[in-house]
Amino acid sequence: MKLDAHSYEQCFKGFFLIDCVVRKKDILYFVVEQIYNEETDDPPKRKLRTRVISCIDRPEIQPWGRSDLGGMDRLKAGVSLHPKEQFVGVSLNDHVYVVGAGERGLEDDIKGSDSRQLREANAAPEAYLTRGGIHKLRTIAGEVYGCGSGRTVITRKGANEWFYHTQLPKDKHFLDPTGFHDIDGFSGTDIYAAGGHGDLWHYDGQEWKHLPFPSKMSLESICCAGDGQVYIGADGGTVYRGRAERWERIHRGDLTLSYRDMVWHDGKVWATNDYGVWVIENGKLKGAKVPDSVRICSGHLSVGDGVMLLAGVYGAALHDGKDWQIIIDYNDLQ
Repeated sequence: MKLDAHSYEQCFKGFFLIDCVVRKKDILYFVVEQIYNEETDDPPKRKLRTRVISCIDRPEIQPWGRSDLGGMDRLKAGVSLHPKEQFVGVSLNDHVYVVGAGERGLEDDIKGSDSRQLREANAAPEAYLTRGGIHKLRTIAGEVYGCGSGRTVITRKGANEWFYHTQLPKDKHFLDPTGFHDIDGFSGTDIYAAGGHGDLWHYDGQEWKHLPFPSKMSLESICCAGDGQVYIGADGGTVYRGRAERWERIHRGDLTLSYRDMVWHDGKVWATNDYGVWVIENGKLKGAKVPDSVRICSGHLSVGDGVMLLAGVYGAALHDGKDWQIIIDYNDLQ
């Protein structure tokens, strides 16, 4: 399963990682974008390639494969379990790419934010604010949920079928370009979305409710944890814990980068950014005790099927609840 030199040359060389996701404990995906220097490189940035790279640990299948895509801006990685088990990628410019269950290819774009179509229809100015680009994907109750700017929340119901949560109001926060940064849920009727300046919302399966929050900090990451609590990563690594309308700060952060991802795995909350990985146990945040070869993989986290994938610009590692396995080690390959 560990990346070999040939597969590195074929899949990763000249690209940098922007996301990862676990589909099954033996099926992982990495999303990478072509490295580009505006001063020296050709073609133009709009023609750069995006790759979805698969890592499959099954004896009858080639372990590493890739799909090259064009016109994808910051493709985010997700996994759908219903109605089919598939990788689902959504780009910032609303393109959708799907792999799995015997399918591979582009689906219809997510409708609702195509400025060109709005201009051609002579739409009113407020129509341009119907939704924003997708910044994060999460699997909740087997379905893919996406969130983004302008308090955007969408749910994938099937091929070419997205439900847009129009109940979220268009008030002053709607005009805030930061919008929602993350979304997570205990079930399809117990979902939290966070972003903006202390902008936190809850969905009960029927309605969205704005929740009071004790800070105006930017909310960057969220985790609906296995201990029944919701953990929110704010500016600089500050962490809040709570549920519904009761929240407390459990850690005051002083980091340069906020946590990009927070997940529940192995009985605790894990958090990461490009510079490290942390855990929260018994209400206390501390640096994760992991080998140096794992720590350099910090950047993105994904959990599924009992395993956790940690991946960043220097490599990737998988944790099965007991041991770490190094999957990509750029120090050995470059």
